[in-house]
Amino acid sequence: MKKILLTALLGLLGAGAMAGEAVKVTYAAPGQGGRPGGRMSAFRTVLTIDGDQCRISREIDTALMLKQNPEWAARLKEMRPRGGEQRRGVSETQYIDYGTHKYYSVAEMPDGTVIATEEPFVLDSALTIEPSDTVICGYKCKVATTVIKSNTIKYWFTDQAGVQGTIQPAADLPKGLVLMTSRNGRIGLKAQSIEKINVPNGPMIPTFTTLVDAPMYRYRINNAGVITVPVFDNEYIGITTGNAPGTIDSLRSDTVYRLSGGTVILRKVKLPETSKGWDIFAQVVQKADQDAYDRIGSVFVIPTGKEKSFLDALVNGLNTVPAFESHNGKQYPGIIATDTYDTPVELLRFATPFGVGGYNSHQVPGQVWADSVIYHQDVTHLAPLLEGEVWIGAYIGNWTEKAHKLSLTLKYHPGGGQKGQRAVIPVFNSLNLMEQGGQDYPSFMGDDSLRVTVNVPQNLKGAQLVYLTTGHGGWGGGDEFNQKENTVYLDGEKVFNFIPWREDCASYRRRNPASGNFSNGLSSSDLSRSNWCPGMVTNPVYIPLDDLPKGVHSIAVTIPQGKPEGSSFSYWCLSGAIVGEQVDKLPAGEKPMAMSDAKAHKDKHAKKAGKARKSKKR
Repeated sequence: MKKILLTALLGLLGAGAMAGEAVKVTYAAPGQGGRPGGRMSAFRTVLTIDGDQCRISREIDTALMLKQNPEWAARLKEMRPRGGEQRRGVSETQYIDYGTHKYYSVAEMPDGTVIATEEPFVLDSALTIEPSDTVICGYKCKVATTVIKSNTIKYWFTDQAGVQGTIQPAADLPKGLVLMTSRNGRIGLKAQSIEKINVPNGPMIPTFTTLVDAPMYRYRINNAGVITVPVFDNEYIGITTGNAPGTIDSLRSDTVYRLSGGTVILRKVKLPETSKGWDIFAQVVQKADQDAYDRIGSVFVIPTGKEKSFLDALVNGLNTVPAFESHNGKQYPGIIATDTYDTPVELLRFATPFGVGGYNSHQVPGQVWADSVIYHQDVTHLAPLLEGEVWIGAYIGNWTEKAHKLSLTLKYHPGGGQKGQRAVIPVFNSLNLMEQGGQDYPSFMGDDSLRVTVNVPQNLKGAQLVYLTTGHGGWGGGDEFNQKENTVYLDGEKVFNFIPWREDCASYRRRNPASGNFSNGLSSSDLSRSNWCPGMVTNPVYIPLDDLPKGVHSIAVTIPQGKPEGSSFSYWCLSGAIVGEQVDKLPAGEKPMAMSDAKAHKDKHAKKAGKARKSKKR
């Protein structure tokens, strides 16, 4: 009896639709709604059919969504900017016109503007249609199959409903009402109900004033929620007179400063008030102008939460910040964090290629040179440093006026970020960013270790040391071309060791027009190096420190740095910051032993080495 009534109702539905009444079909993902005992989905797709025209829209029952997923309330709160205003998203609707065989995608952007794109379609031209036993909403379906961009798409449809429509417009569509779709065997949306509704008189599809092509439409939608912050725009980095005032308090936020002989550029930037809920990426565009050589470059942020910062060194000189005292008798100012000073924290490190852009007139058969190099890296792990007003700098070591041009952009992508209350604790940065300001090369690792005592103010769950390392010494016996093990100690115990090495440098040959070419067919830029390649970023290594209790800890790095030869010497540029989730209480279990100072690390390992030598003599 139920089947007869349902069939009669559907027949009436079809007849009514043919008479000009509108039809509403509601779809949901499988397992979310429409099944006996199953919970109703808060996310629904609605297909409204009025004659030859269709509208596809989305509905969200927010109250039901939060009831089913209460943990999402906190997530939505995190994504709300300070001040209480909710970020507005993109509202998207699609239309299909079976009379003209065109479908339209329409989007209302966050700023209220409306854009649309128009694309044609055909019916049944490239579809394989087969019978099916599937029954949906009382209709026995056929199944149509096509392939779109290497994906197998299936439509379960009926030609008995008296209407045509689909919730997945494409270049090829079946003749009939699509009730279910799948992609590569996975069900997408399935019709849950069909009903007659009243709609206003007039055409369903509006007139669009702004039509763009499909790639631009999708690009604008995908980037509608992205916050783009330009930091530097095609700025020269090269030897020049500095323009910084005599005091830090006189620095302005609307000026690009050139410091350390012009090899460092610096700007105070206003970033989003909160970094929670964002994936953050840094993008650098670099090209050579008058410098043909490979140089180490760095983009960094300057924490200013302590009594001293790297701003003091840049404006007032290196002697104004604490120094690391090496066993070689030298002092190296500004390279380790102390109770009163934080080192700059690297967002990304790169090595410029040999002369990209400025020396592209050099000809090598078979090579087409790049105009510039883009270094694009995820920096979300440093999010706590990238909110509010921040000092951001860029450095490229060189000895030439107008040596390089550099642009830097930060992009905040919504819907991401890391969970919990994150912390970033600067530890060390031995890259001599102020080379032209008298900062010495960090060449002490052969006779010493880099030793730092750091105070961790809160318990850190899942702590990591974000470690950047590159070895230098550009001759055959130098550390640039010879593998050297890096060993990291936490509170006197070895926690990590590895050999930083890059063997893929030849992949970036087209970025290196001025690279020297050898008689064996190789180019200088092809050669493997200690964790860097000309024209490429150096990726950080995430060293697990486990759960780290609050208190004083020591970190040390040892590297068997090679000895100098004549006037040539090796050195290692190292930077590290501890990241982790701040928690009131760590899980029960063994905790790392905090140490009162970094000297204990050296004493402990000296004793071990002495015992080993005595044992060997016996």
